[in-house]
Amino acid sequence: MLVDQLKKLFKNEPQKPMLYHRKHTLISPYTQQCQPGVMLVGVISDLNVDWGRGRQGAKEGPASIRRILPRTHPQTALPFYDAGDIEQTADDHSFAAVSHRQHQVLLRGLREGHFPVVLGGGHEISIASYQALSDFSAETQLSSTITDTQPTLTAPRVGVINFDAHFELRPSLSLRAGSAFHAAWCYSKQQQRDFDFLGLGICDHANSQAMFKLAQDLGCQWLLDNQMTARNKKQIQAQLDNFIDNVDCIQLSIDLDVFSSSIAPGANMTRMHGVSLSMVEWAIKHIMATGKVKIVDIAELNPEYDYDNQTAKLATKLIQTIVHFV
Repeated sequence: MLVDQLKKLFKNEPQKPMLYHRKHTLISPYTQQCQPGVMLVGVISDLNVDWGRGRQGAKEGPASIRRILPRTHPQTALPFYDAGDIEQTADDHSFAAVSHRQHQVLLRGLREGHFPVVLGGGHEISIASYQALSDFSAETQLSSTITDTQPTLTAPRVGVINFDAHFELRPSLSLRAGSAFHAAWCYSKQQQRDFDFLGLGICDHANSQAMFKLAQDLGCQWLLDNQMTARNKKQIQAQLDNFIDNVDCIQLSIDLDVFSSSIAPGANMTRMHGVSLSMVEWAIKHIMATGKVKIVDIAELNPEYDYDNQTAKLATKLIQTIVHFV
């Protein structure tokens, strides 16, 4: 009887909506001596407009990602820090000064135990990332050699895994678009260190035969975009595992033009085919699960052509996938 009376009493009472409190990614300013966490570093650069590649505006990429990232659901318990942007000043006569400052910021972050995520910008942002990780690994090896009773004299192997339609191995006397990892290779030789490179999603139409020959001569490995398919997972995993097993730490570099224009218009307006998001995410998860990735680059986001922030949202999704394993 009481139940029936209560039903009648509240029959016409409007239902109140249930409230869900969803946490968002909290990003704090980076300061030295803070607790280790994910460290965002923006690099304002636009060298990808050279050589007829890319479109001016990629220097606005870091700001575009920053507008989206704080509104996403956090995928890690680690704190997020923003170390700000590194950009060319009136006193800088070349990008080398920007790259040097980026190297110093990243090296300090690695020493403090942070996980740097570098936001670009053209793919030239990857040069200082490689140099910082290479130098940090050498420092770590030297420190352990001093304290170890059985020191290992071989330098740690830093592997580059680059999701990209291009090799980024173009030889050049000065820094130009497409030359980022050739500059990294040169640095490794100057420091008498090994250079290990795996390109994923390489487009055969976007690279000359001479570039494929150069990549082979440099000892690089790669998988073409048409090989990066779900039916080919077994081969992809075997090549990933072989590469990862032979390096000590990894620089994970993601050029957003590895995707088609349909999902990444802010990186590529003309490419009809590319690697699917599901395959890139699958590969990233497999790589990150090894615990060897120490630094990440997200390159070539051009907000001017990014309809409805589609590419910025894609970049943010990739970052969230990555930091879940940190």
